[in-house]
Amino acid sequence: MKTFVRVLSACALLGTTAAQAQTFTSGDVLFWVGSGPDSTVLVVDFQDGTDDPSYAWGFLHDGTATAEDMLNAIADADPNTGGAINGGFLSDLTYNGHAGIGGQPNWWSTWSGPSFGEMETNMGLAEVLSNGSWFGCSYTDFDPALAPTTPIAAMNPLAFTADDVQFWTGEGDHSAVLVVDFQDGSGTSSYAWGFRFNATTTGEDMLNAVAAADPQFGMVVNTGFLSDITYNNHAGIGGEPNWWSTWSGTNLGNWVSNLGISTEVGDGGFFGCSYTDFNPALRPGTPVAAGIPTGIREVVEAQVSAWPIPATDVLHVSTDRDGQQELGLYDLAGQQVHSGVVNGPVTTMDVRMLPAGIYVLQVGDVKQPLIIQ
Repeated sequence: MKTFVRVLSACALLGTTAAQAQTFTSGDVLFWVGSGPDSTVLVVDFQDGTDDPSYAWGFLHDGTATAEDMLNAIADADPNTGGAINGGFLSDLTYNGHAGIGGQPNWWSTWSGPSFGEMETNMGLAEVLSNGSWFGCSYTDFDPALAPTTPIAAMNPLAFTADDVQFWTGEGDHSAVLVVDFQDGSGTSSYAWGFRFNATTTGEDMLNAVAAADPQFGMVVNTGFLSDITYNNHAGIGGEPNWWSTWSGTNLGNWVSNLGISTEVGDGGFFGCSYTDFNPALRPGTPVAAGIPTGIREVVEAQVSAWPIPATDVLHVSTDRDGQQELGLYDLAGQQVHSGVVNGPVTTMDVRMLPAGIYVLQVGDVKQPLIIQ
């Protein structure tokens, strides 16, 4: 069992109180550990000036557990956490890229109360937890002691792993997971695919491979930036109204935003795409495994281009596959609104009579989203 390291020195705590607005509740917690009829929420705030300094976990217990028991249980369940306890007092805490090391330069204060907004400083980790209680850890210089700020929910890093992937594409000795979250409130908006490769890959390579292998998945990349993704009945179109953020991690619990689809992904990595208004940017949520469609092709070599996007009067379509290819245009309800063929280097469609909106273009067995205005 992984627990916080115990050493022999001690540090003092200063008593103070602070009020917080109740903007985060136990219902917002995503990662619960332990067992028992009682519950406590742990809030850890690194106070490090980042956009995401404060996190929350949930702990289930029998009413006899202490705050130290809770920290050890969470450290044991979450491989992204670590820390040290000095003579019964909390010295160090780390979580993903955040670190609060005792005396370098600050110390950890501890807080508790019946709700997030009612926490006061306490006597430390020996406190016995009560049902419905909140316990906070805040890294502070005690001038004054800073109460934990509103957290975001820590995610369970083991809620979905590569072993849960059903749809794999690509070849090679290495593997990575692609997670796409449309954030559309549909109940199931986040999906995952697997990609096999050698050496390293990029987010763009993964997206292209999935788009080529999964006939239900489509995407548009404009000048190196991810614009649109569609999957089944989900659609995230750039600027209508949100945009795609991209994320890197090694599990679901340590997502960090990256610089885009050109970001390298190594063996065992996760690459995430999340449709968001960036206020704040939303991490990809826990996905479900994308299913394997009936009759799925192993490899699709054809490349299809369509322009201009958005289209207003005419749409030009080309493919690198020889011979005549069937062409279809579908609305998001799956209704075909245009049919034809691609025969030759470029085929032109008149789209002036079509209502403005998002459509799916299919040429042969290749699909991609597009916008008509």
